[in-house]
This record gives sequence, structure tokens and C-alpha cells, in this order.
Amino acid sequence: MYPYPANNTIYKPIFIFHEQSTDKQKFNAVLSDYQQKIVLDLFSSQMKELIKIQNPRKRLTSIEIDEKYDEWISGKDSDLLGSWVYYPWSNRLLHILNKHDFVTLRTSRNHYKITPHEQATLSERRIGIIGLSVGHAVALSVATERICGTLKLADFDTIELSNLNRIKTGLHNIGINKAIVTAREIAEIDPYLEIECYTEGITEDNITSFLTEGGKLDILVDECDDLEVKISARQMAKSFHIPVVMETSDRGMLDVERFDRETDRPILHGMLADIPAEKLKNISPADRFPLVMRIIDAMNTSTRGRASLLEIGQTITTWPQLASAVTLGGGVVTDVCRRILLDQFTDSGRYYVDLETLINNKPDTSTVAVYSNPNTPFDLDRALAIIDSLPQTQPDAVPNEDEIGQIVNAATQAYSNGNDQPWKWVFRNGLLHLFHDTFRSHSFSNINNMAAHLALGAAYEHALLKASQLGYQTIVQKSPVTDSNELVASIQFIKDTQPGNQTHRLAESPESFAIHRNSSLSYALQEEERNALRKAVEGVSGADVQLITEKEQLAGLGRVVAACDRIMMLHTEGHNDYFNRDIRWPGAENANAGDGVPIQALASTPAHMAALSIVKDKKIAAALSAFGGGNALTEPIQFSVADASCMAIITLPDAADQYFLGGVASQKLWITVEQLGLGGQPLLSPLFLFERLDSGVGLSVTEKDKLQSLRNEFQNIISLKNNTKAVFLFKIIEPEMPAIPLPRLPLNETLFIVNDAI
Repeated sequence: MYPYPANNTIYKPIFIFHEQSTDKQKFNAVLSDYQQKIVLDLFSSQMKELIKIQNPRKRLTSIEIDEKYDEWISGKDSDLLGSWVYYPWSNRLLHILNKHDFVTLRTSRNHYKITPHEQATLSERRIGIIGLSVGHAVALSVATERICGTLKLADFDTIELSNLNRIKTGLHNIGINKAIVTAREIAEIDPYLEIECYTEGITEDNITSFLTEGGKLDILVDECDDLEVKISARQMAKSFHIPVVMETSDRGMLDVERFDRETDRPILHGMLADIPAEKLKNISPADRFPLVMRIIDAMNTSTRGRASLLEIGQTITTWPQLASAVTLGGGVVTDVCRRILLDQFTDSGRYYVDLETLINNKPDTSTVAVYSNPNTPFDLDRALAIIDSLPQTQPDAVPNEDEIGQIVNAATQAYSNGNDQPWKWVFRNGLLHLFHDTFRSHSFSNINNMAAHLALGAAYEHALLKASQLGYQTIVQKSPVTDSNELVASIQFIKDTQPGNQTHRLAESPESFAIHRNSSLSYALQEEERNALRKAVEGVSGADVQLITEKEQLAGLGRVVAACDRIMMLHTEGHNDYFNRDIRWPGAENANAGDGVPIQALASTPAHMAALSIVKDKKIAAALSAFGGGNALTEPIQFSVADASCMAIITLPDAADQYFLGGVASQKLWITVEQLGLGGQPLLSPLFLFERLDSGVGLSVTEKDKLQSLRNEFQNIISLKNNTKAVFLFKIIEPEMPAIPLPRLPLNETLFIVNDAI
């Protein structure tokens, strides 16, 4: 900044016209006040150049030009011709041509892309620019091409070093208002342009003045960051029938809104038309990101632009802009504004001047990943062959088809990874058989069939509980076929002679097992509740449950879960599972398939939903993974775990069926949680990834290193006995609101009743 604060607000040069001095003596008296200034007398060189362009038919030599100048100046005092202009901020005094000759010479090389008549028309036009970061390039381009005679500039902010990645100005301007800096640089190009600066930016108090004072603007150029200003400026411009132009410096996106021709046109192309007016004022931080997404149509922004959106407030402070894009934008806006002012362009719309599309490599189809399921869909004939190969058993009791339907319907309410429901039930000759549908369970998470066996164990437990409720005891043969991983269990029914001995209450509705991902109330578990949770898993051989309630440990678990979720989401295969296999998006073909997880159930806020919709694009995920971004995706779950009442961790000894038993134990635990009036959410990405880390299959070196660190952190929080493993991780909360229930496949796609005559 300058040593004299007053100099920081000066942006208009001081003219010393020759009319002020009728003779040389008076002129010298005026000039004596500027003796300590840097004096540049450019008059003669400019006049010689003017002589040159006035004689286009003959290529004059420098000697001929000098002769013509000497002839013209003969008998005149050059000091008293043209204009003397003083620039206080640079302490320079310049002698230049008068306005008419100066403008004629400076715009001569516009001919005939801009005709002299058009140039004269443009000199009467008025343009206002809000936001002088990107707007700096626009303003300089507008001024250099001289497509207006008056410029109004508005920005409250000052130049900072980080602005110099895109604002072409000097270090000496740091700390000076952006509008002032821009106005000075324009004045040094053309001191005859009229410029007015609004260094307080645009406010409710001055917006009308900015748009109309001294004559209504012919065009408003919006390049500001403030959403409220962006919206209110358009509303006011619309009321005064002033067209608005905006460039975003991403994919060369340009908005043109011709409120001068379309007086009923909704602002921002109607993208905010369904939002109440009161919601567009004093916009909350939570609402800001979704609104930005709407305004810029985020799904059509560049890959790096979308990835960067997710990092704002995480690893960067604001939307990134490159000098190349800003410079291009300045040219595009100037071109469009000129054609609007000359009535050569009359449309409204959104346009793209996307260099990465126009100048790009040919698509490389050889590197496109194609995801296929190596497993075959469930084969009922094969299942029947497996069943018929078993030793024949005479059933003690045979539930009717309605009871079997109730039992299987209850079983299908169990939790499964991505709600993939990897089970098929076959009721044949009095026995109910549980099969693993390997086609449905195939996923990156399902390493060593861990995810599938947890789900199958939970479904199995729920089926037995429902059978008990209906008055049946059961005899179960688990995995009776050693050469097949498809058949999991066969259940024989015995009529219970003492139904009053039921020890479990089974809730009927699917909502009783809804996943509570949303915010929770502050709640501390009581000792009797802890005891009930511990007792819930005691019936499973070797099972134990650890209840983590200390805030520091919960925060640590939150970091581990969030980091693992991020790795899973951004991993190539994990991303495909999460965003294509698991999530159900509104309007998609599989939205009502009866499986998967609706996006509304996953997103904690509108901003979180917007973030997930961005990362659905695998290119965005790859970009985030490459530079270590994406924390915004998992921040909600990190905070959710840190604020939870408890994290329950089920552990079991190493064994072939430990994950199946883990599913059984998890269902017992979950039922108890529901009976206590609490809610829960399985958080299994750490366990799936730690299981995969043992072999390292499908993981990069970077991912392995990160996961090893996370596993160490996880194991420092929990206590593991020798030869035991954590098989289920469960967040327990007191719900603040009801959870969104997950869909289920139709029963006729899950249960098959095939009986022979008995």
C-alpha cells in the first residue's frame, strides 16, 4: 500500500488541457507544479502514428512521416496541443493526443471487425461489472476493445497475493481495492474512458444507483461470488430491463439473460424458480452449496471443477480459477457484450466455449473399465439338486405356506451390505433351506464372503425368531454340503409344546430394522442398557461385544470409519459398487428394484446429497483420489460417530463360520437396541477393508499404507483377545427422527416353495 492512505482510493487521472493556458507562460506556470514528476511526452510519436494510419494507400517511410509531421506542426507549439494527463498513483505526467485523435488512433486496428460507425455507437454505451477478480479480465478486455464509453466497477475486496494466479497486476497493488486497481489500469490504457468505482461492493442501498445513476446501464456483467448479490442484482436488472452476462471460468460457461427483450424471463434461466423468495435471502451455509450446484449446473462443469467444489471448506477456501480460463472468459464476455450492444446477438441462454472438448485427445476406449459379475444368477434347479442329494429327513411338523412366507419375510428384513439381500430360501418337503445367492453378493466389500455371511447369519437368526413366535422349535443343519458354498443351512421344524417360553420379542414392521444415519440426540447409555446389550450376544458361542462410549475413543473411531468409507468410495471397484450397485437414484431404471439404498437414506443434508451426486462420476472420484481429497463425502459419518451414544463392536474367535455367527450375534444385538427404544447403523467399511488388507488384493500401495495405519489406530481403541477378530461395528444412538426404511425384494423373488407329494 502507498505511504499516504488517500492515494489508495484515487483512480481517476488529472487532465491538464491546453485550453487552461492561452500562452506558453501560463502553461509553464501550470507545468511547474509537476516538476518532480516523471514526464513522458508521447504527443509527437502518437501524432506521427496518426499521420501514418491516415495515409493507408502509401507505405510511408519514417523520413516521410517525420516530414509530414514537421509540416503539420510548423507554426504550432506542441506543448499546447493534445492533453497533459497526470496519474497520481504512479507519479507520471503524460502528454498525449486529444480525445478525438487518441480514440481514432487507438481503435484504428479494430477496423473493420468493428466499423467506425459501430465504434462511435459503442462509445455511448454503459457497462457495469460486479466482481473484479474474473471481472478484472473482463473490464480490461472491454476497455481495450473500447466497446463502451462508461464503465462502472463494483467490488469491496482488496488484492491479495493469492489473487495473482489470475489477476494480471503487480505486487505493488496488494492491499488496494480490486475496483481501484482495475480502474487505474484502464486509465493507463485509455484515460478518456469514464470510470466509476463502487469500492463498498454492491449492497441493497446502492444497487439502484449502480444500475441507473448517470444513465441506465446497457449491460450488467456479473462476476461476483456472493450468492445474495448474484440473485438480487439480477432481480433489479430485470426490473430495469437490463441484460445480464456472466462467465464462470469453467468450461467457458457463459450465461446471457436478455431481460431487455424478455421482461418475464426468470432469473438464472429458471433454475431457482421453485425456491421461495425468502429462501434466497440470508442464505444459510447449509443451503449455499446446493444452490451453487443448481446455478452452475454442477453436473456439466469440468471434472476438476466438480472435484474442487467438494474441497471448498476442506482443503481450499474458494472456487479455483485459472489465468487461462479467466483470460478466455474476458474475451468471450467482451465479444458477446459487443454484439449485444450492436444488436447483432439477441438470444438468451447458456453457452460453452470448452477448450478441453474442442482441443482434446481422441477417446481411448482400451482403458475403459467394464465391470461384470463372475458369478451366475441363482439357479433353482441346481438348488433343488443340492437339496435332493441330502439325507432324507422326515419332518416332525410342516408349517403351512402362509407361515413359511411369514418366516422368510421376517428373515429378509435383516441388514445386508448395500441392501443386496444375498439370500434365497427354498421350502421343500417340510424343510426350509437357506442359500447364498453369490450373484447378488458379488462386490468389492465381500472379500472372503465376509459381507454375505454376515447378512446370511442375520437373516437366519431372524427366521428362527419368527418361527419361534409362530410356535415352532427348529433343528438346524448348517452348511451340510461340503463341496458347495451355496447351501448355508437347512431348517427342520418341530411344534413347540411350550410356546410361552419364548424369550424374544420380534417386531413385525420392517421399520424396526431401519438404519439410523441421521443426527441423534445426546444420550448416555444406562448401566442396565449396557448389560442388556452384552447379554444379547451371549447366546452365540465365543461372541463378545465391546461398548465404546468415551468421547475421545468415539472421535477416533469416527476418523477411522470416515477414512475407510472414503477409500471405499474412491477405489475404482468400490466406487462402482457404492454409486452404481448400491445407491438408488431418483428416476433411474433400478430406482424401484426392491434392493439397494435410496440416496435420500444416505445423504445427511442437501449439501451431502449434492456432493454424492458429483462423485457419482468415476472421473471425479479418480481426481479426488489422486490429490487426496473427498473428505466432505465422509465428514457427516465422522461427526455422527463422534456424537453417538455408543459404538458396539462384536468380536469372535477365528473360525470358518465366524462371519455367519457374527451375523447371528449382530441381529440379536440389533433387536435389543430396538427394544431399548434406540437406533443403530452398521459401519462395516473398516472391517471389510482390513480383511482385504490381509491379502492386499485389489489395493494400491498407497491404500495399503493408509489402511495399515488405520487398522493400527482401530486396534489401539478396541481390545482384541488372541485369535479373535472384530466382525461387526455398530453405531448406537437415540434417534432424533425416524429413519428411512430400505426397500425389499418381492417375496416371490426370495422364497421358492417346491414340494413333492408326500
